[in-house]
Amino acid sequence: MVKVKALNHVGIRVSDANRTKEFYAKVLGLPMMERPNFPFGGAWYGIGQNMIHVIESRDVGRKIDPAGPHIALDVDDLDEAKAELERLGIEYLDGSAVSSMIGNPDRRLTGRQLWFLDPDGNTIELRSP
Repeated sequence: MVKVKALNHVGIRVSDANRTKEFYAKVLGLPMMERPNFPFGGAWYGIGQNMIHVIESRDVGRKIDPAGPHIALDVDDLDEAKAELERLGIEYLDGSAVSSMIGNPDRRLTGRQLWFLDPDGNTIELRSP
């Protein structure tokens, strides 16, 4: 069993990041947080100790997609989580292997990451500092 300690953020896919930024700022009044300079549009918003990541993307499908809708969960030990996913036969993408997809983000902001799918094709991110 993977030992989850906290919810970190929820990522949502949007077709127009600028329109969505205006909505989150004006309608919900959420504070915008610092975000790495990814090669795709978006914004990060703070909510207490958690965040919403707005990600501009038109890709859809049942593949592991770090830039698509996902939930992100903090774990104490990412290497232990990887070993457990491998033991369970669950395919994952390691953050160090997806630089071409997400650019080379500032790890102070993103931490170490990996992504995998739940049985319904929803992307789950596990991360550690």
